[in-house]
Amino acid sequence: MTQLADPTDLDGLRQALKPLDPEGRLKPLGLKRVVISGTAHLEVAAALREALGRPGSASVVILTDKTPILRAGERLSALVERQLANEYSARVACLDDGHENLHADETVLAMAAEKAKGADIIVTIGSGTMTDVGKIAADRNGGIPQVAVQTAASVDGFTDNVSVILRNGVKRTVPSRWPTIVLADVVTIGTAPLKLNTAGFGEAISLFTAPADWYLSSLLGLDTTFHPAALAILQAAAAEPPGWASGLAAGEPASIRELTRLLAVRGIVSGVADTTACLSGVEHVISHMLDLHHAAHHEAIGLHGAQVGVASLVAAKLWRHAIEQDLIRPGLLNKPDIATIEARIGRAFGHLGRGIVEECQRDARAKHAKVIANWDRFVSVTGDWQRHAAAFGELVTPAETLRAALRSSGGPSAFPKLDPVIPPGLARWATANCFLMRNRFNLVDLLNMMGLWTDEHIDWALSDVMEKT
Repeated sequence: MTQLADPTDLDGLRQALKPLDPEGRLKPLGLKRVVISGTAHLEVAAALREALGRPGSASVVILTDKTPILRAGERLSALVERQLANEYSARVACLDDGHENLHADETVLAMAAEKAKGADIIVTIGSGTMTDVGKIAADRNGGIPQVAVQTAASVDGFTDNVSVILRNGVKRTVPSRWPTIVLADVVTIGTAPLKLNTAGFGEAISLFTAPADWYLSSLLGLDTTFHPAALAILQAAAAEPPGWASGLAAGEPASIRELTRLLAVRGIVSGVADTTACLSGVEHVISHMLDLHHAAHHEAIGLHGAQVGVASLVAAKLWRHAIEQDLIRPGLLNKPDIATIEARIGRAFGHLGRGIVEECQRDARAKHAKVIANWDRFVSVTGDWQRHAAAFGELVTPAETLRAALRSSGGPSAFPKLDPVIPPGLARWATANCFLMRNRFNLVDLLNMMGLWTDEHIDWALSDVMEKT
């Protein structure tokens, strides 16, 4: 493992990044330490001393929710509280909004900030949602330190500087802050519900597809956040296909450690690059489309990572086809017409409400303006596609490899295997219209501009992810 791919060696990572970022464009890495081990849960007191920068008494609030997180039969929050009893004034605050799973909406965020009033430091115990709530609570209380005790490997948000919240029922990523220290106990993580860790694996494998969309957008002059140093970290983390996936189903510590490491690297990259675009391509926007549909119909929203895992198979298939075939040719390129795009958005999203249509149209106008302003780049890149294809080839793993890894992990590898089940019509709608949803540019935008995003091509892209078997 190189220093670029080891989140537990933050000083080494910083040193490795320096020569790759001579202009200092990357954001400072605000984490003090990341621990990934089978005994990380025993390091809370030491982490508090390090985070506070001093020994001695301090007021600690331990934020958790009503989900019983157990380690060796004992509630983890009680174990942590007992560790702190002799040195700190610690209290446990359980956040409960009446839902089965905590929602990171304004009600909960306000509740957490209020619970943390007067505390010198916050300890969060739980999932990515709890960690994100803790980040905002810490920020609203003057930027006090936060120690995050990670109990599942379902998302990459434990090690980044943003929070995913619910705003008017829709998931939004908002700036928050870095946690100070992350303690990932692989034993506790290994006993988490399998669906959480396989969802984390689904999120993780988008590392093998999404950077290609980020690089494409940069080549076309549309994304100024692209940075070779951030890409180098992603390539180091994804240097080998995840052959350890089969151990996730059994909760094997070595596999849990690898999954936790990969997710931690992802979070760090998006933080220093100051964008989620480096890890959010075709596969993520398909998942966002499914969430948009379910939220608009007041239906249960599936695990984001699980959806991303299945959609990554679609993205990988599309990308490998574009890389390996004589598909992208400048003679096919046509300037997009914004009136046509807006009309298509109306047809695609009209059943979800006028507000959603208008939001997507605003994004489309912003994206269209950037495309037109950079049209010469489009002509140049498509005219020299074969040369660029070699670089894209290093960023995208074949779908067959990712599918085998998903299956061996115990996670879903087709839309009908997701929970809730995604029927064929919904999967097709989400995939066919995914490029219309937001102002980021990805491969599907380019295929559509070349007249290649046809019914036949869409059906071909989905052919391997529509069966239950």
